[in-house]
Amino acid sequence: MTLSSRALLSTASFALLLAACGPGEDDHFLRGHGLRVASISADARVSVYKAALGAAFDLADPTLTLLLDRRKLARIGGMDPEGKLSGPVENELRERGVVQGVCEPPISASRKTPHCTARGPGYIVRFSDVLARGGDSVEVYVAVQKFDTPTSGASESLRFERAYQLVRRGGNFQPTSEARVRETTSPPSPSSQPKS
Repeated sequence: MTLSSRALLSTASFALLLAACGPGEDDHFLRGHGLRVASISADARVSVYKAALGAAFDLADPTLTLLLDRRKLARIGGMDPEGKLSGPVENELRERGVVQGVCEPPISASRKTPHCTARGPGYIVRFSDVLARGGDSVEVYVAVQKFDTPTSGASESLRFERAYQLVRRGGNFQPTSEARVRETTSPPSPSSQPKS
């Protein structure tokens, strides 16, 4: 091996080492750490969301009322929004009967059950982007919050978040695993931490 070949190999190896050891742009994500947003159609996105909700609820129950919060869950954690679901996704969720309307309650630490206008009490559902896991597998996060109607009276607060991994089978997606998400609050920024 010539000196220039060794130098080129050494430079290439060092560049590869830096790329492998350096922090990736996704390292700060709490939802879908290390994953990329999936490049899928609106129809496929709706199929993912429906399948994830089908793992959490009996979607055939005629008494179930699900309302959509169009604000996407931020990948960095917390409940602050990261954009909104597209109109075609929202419309298709309604047309397929997955959700019966929209409700976007204030984002707060209050444990009170929010009020929404609907046929009866139910649950507000909020989604993350659909994230690509590789091959035909995807991951999505779903936050659920119980709601009351103005005439239903107050009920006990209920909130939870789950992560679902799904795989495409034909034209549909099926959940392969789910996990309860305990905390999705972003760590404090260095500038907000007390100085010692």
